[in-house]
Amino acid sequence: MSIKPSAKRNRPTSRQTQLDAAVASLIKDALAAVATDKSVLVVDVGGTSVKILASTQSEIRSFLSGPGLTPRQMVLGVKKLASDWRYDVVSIGYPGPVLQGRPTAEPINLGHGWVGFDFAAAFGRPVKVVNDAALQAIGSYEGGKMLFLGLGTGLGTALIVDGELEPMELGHLPYKKATYESYVGRAGLERNGKKSRIGTERQEEVATARG
Repeated sequence: MSIKPSAKRNRPTSRQTQLDAAVASLIKDALAAVATDKSVLVVDVGGTSVKILASTQSEIRSFLSGPGLTPRQMVLGVKKLASDWRYDVVSIGYPGPVLQGRPTAEPINLGHGWVGFDFAAAFGRPVKVVNDAALQAIGSYEGGKMLFLGLGTGLGTALIVDGELEPMELGHLPYKKATYESYVGRAGLERNGKKSRIGTERQEEVATARG
């Protein structure tokens, strides 16, 4: 299967283990679709935690992130967690828009300094940066048309049509008195309760809609 990117983004609860298993499945599927003889370290940068998994490993590791996390802190945290793993290249799922492998806007739920940061120099290895929702969407794509909605700290969205991948920022579109993300993200759930949630009753559940 060939997927082409379009030319054109608190403490873990008891649900964290279930979430990690789901993310692990998505990441391992994505890695399996890539023909490479190199060991890949995948980094999923989220507003609540940063999760890592290497293609030679089966255990997900994570550490807390939050609104003050900078890219340098992220890299240091990842290096510490993966100090006993071997990896040749790094793939980063970034919670924001990415163009030509570079973040084009600062993340809503993290600290500043991501735009223009040299990830390859910081890791000392080749690095590929993609939108986090796009990375997860690739892992669950089986063909045809798929709209991916990643519900967690915020709302990540991506669309794949016949192998053509388009990361989207639907979570920041206006909805009622705020944005979609304001209602379906973690903060919205804590503020308004589950009845205000759109499309799910479970926090941080990954939802896909195929048509």
